[in-house]
Amino acid sequence: MLQLHLLRHAKTEQMSPTGRDFDRPLMKKGLLQRDDLKHFFKSITNIDHVWCSSAQRTRETLEALEGLPQPTFYDELYLCSHKDMLKMLWESKLDGNILIVGHNFGISDLVSYFCDSDIELRTGQYACITFDTNSWAETFGGTGTIAQLYRPEV
Repeated sequence: MLQLHLLRHAKTEQMSPTGRDFDRPLMKKGLLQRDDLKHFFKSITNIDHVWCSSAQRTRETLEALEGLPQPTFYDELYLCSHKDMLKMLWESKLDGNILIVGHNFGISDLVSYFCDSDIELRTGQYACITFDTNSWAETFGGTGTIAQLYRPEV
């Protein structure tokens, strides 16, 4: 059985010092969400791989989470579609559970695709999807089940 852990970055500022969307930092509410997620993630012990968008807001969201494997940062995860994330999963040939820290709408579309539901993750929200397979190549639409949803209430 595989688990896919998905985390949408915490709440961000509307603008960045550089003017680039990629560089937007977390706002005060996002920092509070991140602190809450830090405590929540202590209960999750089965993550084998961490993929994170290279954007500042996803990095900042991830940096407070402890006890996770060394993350791999991907520019390709910045605002990518769920189809691009699917391709990454299917081609990864990784064993074990994966955490992806990313952006909407791709991250919500991925949950919706796997669970055959209309699910929109809000900022700072986490979803865990389980699959009755041991190969990412055998996951496809409607084969996932939501095991857990969590969003910091700050």
